[in-house]
Amino acid sequence: MSDNDRTRQSVQIVEDLTASLADRIANGEFPLGTWMRQAKVAQDYGVSRTPASLALSRLEAMGVLERVPNRGFRVRYPLVQEIMELFEVRAVLEGHAAYRAASRITDAQLQQLWDQVAGFRWAVQMIRDGADPEAVGAPWQQSFSTFHRMVFEAAGNRQLHEAADALYRKLPRMVSWRALRGDPRSLAQHADEHEHIAKAIETRDGAQARELTVAHIEAARELIIAHLPIPD
Repeated sequence: MSDNDRTRQSVQIVEDLTASLADRIANGEFPLGTWMRQAKVAQDYGVSRTPASLALSRLEAMGVLERVPNRGFRVRYPLVQEIMELFEVRAVLEGHAAYRAASRITDAQLQQLWDQVAGFRWAVQMIRDGADPEAVGAPWQQSFSTFHRMVFEAAGNRQLHEAADALYRKLPRMVSWRALRGDPRSLAQHADEHEHIAKAIETRDGAQARELTVAHIEAARELIIAHLPIPD
């Protein structure tokens, strides 16, 4: 293997490692405040410490991790202003995706939306019946991720979807569940909002789908700001 090939391979390893860690953080596998140890990352991925260190530094530059002197990296808590800004952009992107989806969604994609609404309802009932929120969190998150992914897929704009994914990496999807869990009333409201969005898309009312999506994201923003231990 030539030196150029080795260099390209090393760069690809760091890029793949960075993307994998970013996705795992975004999906809530590593909650806010979790320490990300260089040695553990290297061991888990079967790489040396150098690419692990470079990947963690890249995640720091992306705003996903923060470096604490003499301690290492951890998944960072966003500031209130950052949350306000992130949700403002999310509302624009997801609202437009819902608008486009209303005129483009297929029957199969629409069925996926309704399946996820049913998943939300199941989670609400489980919490009302006294289930452990930790046990319900993963199914809820799966429904949440699939619902929003289907809206973006139906919208048919890859750049729109990639832009939204980049935002999720700065504020993991599981954050909303951690703010909602244990509160059946808030969970039911969240489920209602998704059902109304699905209905607007089903009836091909793009303007209503966008309006409901923006309102849903604004409500989620206020909930997160109110319930999460975010530093000033």
